[in-house]
Amino acid sequence: MSGRPVLIAGAGISGLLLAQHLQQLGVPYQLFEQDSAIDARSGGWGLTLHWALPALRELLPDHLVARLPETYVNKAAAARGDTGRFQFFDLQTGSALYSVPAEERIRVSRVRLRQLLATDLDVQWNKTLQNIESSSDSVTAHFADGSSYTGCLLIGCDGSRSRAREVLYPEGHEMSPLPVQLLGGAALYSPEEMGGAEKIDPFIFQGSHPETDVFFFFSLLDTPNNFEESSKDKYLCQIIISWADAKNIPVPSDNAERIALMKSLTENWVQPFKGLVHNLPESTEARSIRIADWMFQPVQSPAHPRVVLMGDSAHTMTMFRGEGANNAIVDVLDLTKRVDLRSVGSLSTEGLREGLTAYENDVFTRAEPSVVNSRQACLDAHDFSRIINGSPLVSARLRK
Repeated sequence: MSGRPVLIAGAGISGLLLAQHLQQLGVPYQLFEQDSAIDARSGGWGLTLHWALPALRELLPDHLVARLPETYVNKAAAARGDTGRFQFFDLQTGSALYSVPAEERIRVSRVRLRQLLATDLDVQWNKTLQNIESSSDSVTAHFADGSSYTGCLLIGCDGSRSRAREVLYPEGHEMSPLPVQLLGGAALYSPEEMGGAEKIDPFIFQGSHPETDVFFFFSLLDTPNNFEESSKDKYLCQIIISWADAKNIPVPSDNAERIALMKSLTENWVQPFKGLVHNLPESTEARSIRIADWMFQPVQSPAHPRVVLMGDSAHTMTMFRGEGANNAIVDVLDLTKRVDLRSVGSLSTEGLREGLTAYENDVFTRAEPSVVNSRQACLDAHDFSRIINGSPLVSARLRK
């Protein structure tokens, strides 16, 4: 059994980081991803890394730590030590009501971070996990293309719609939707179209209107000359607005109508926030996202003792506190501290399960408050009165 690899289902942040660490240790692994390539579903998202940065540096080889700036959305700001202020604005008056401090914080491109983490890794693409079969001393992953692979441990890193989660929690794997509608898109803006937004914060800011409770999130995804392939004179911006279902505003299926809706909902906003929405080109893809979350329970599956979840598969949380990626990174570190990965292939099922149980308890203790706070932050974002009285939406992000 000692020669059997660790099977990793999913090449997201946690799956790639785990594979990098196993490769450093010389532990055999097989990494599977349902997408066809690393950038198949980039989605135009950024990630804010803060309390997980020490763990990230501990897990990665030094040469990849040195290359982390290749992922930054604003390398110039990061180089001067600017961690941003992550301010929250009253969109009726333009007043900054809160800022969220951080000793260290960087904003990265999700697709660039995945590309960096995939360096020198053997990823098997187009592999959609279909089923899991367990025996007394091994686990076999079956994929939709008919292939099967057997290992000593299977780690489900396959995201918020995790098939591994379905297998482990057949009666309770579905996510819990929140009563919130969200529309967002990304576009290139000239300095004139930015209206000075780049001076507010070099990374991200947010706000809400006290009369309509429509929420706004702004993120820089790239800055002029940030990379060789970056625009020479424009900013790549992510624009998101959201509102509570109670407003009874349906999301149109037509893209042009979605852009028009975003602009109509922000007509009474003060500048530059109004302009950031109204300058969206009609050709922008306006994506509709239904917010939902899920949190695993650390209960051993007797049928699959060598299977465990990690990252979004274990704890899907809303984007309103930016803690999903941070928890996913520390998941990997917690596993390394609870399971001797160098000898994982020779561990008895009982010995392995003891370490996995300790890992699951660590993850639950840390991530469950993040899921709860992120859910509350999402609800509060669409009720201005809750925000001004204090909310997880505007409180500091700290590792529990």
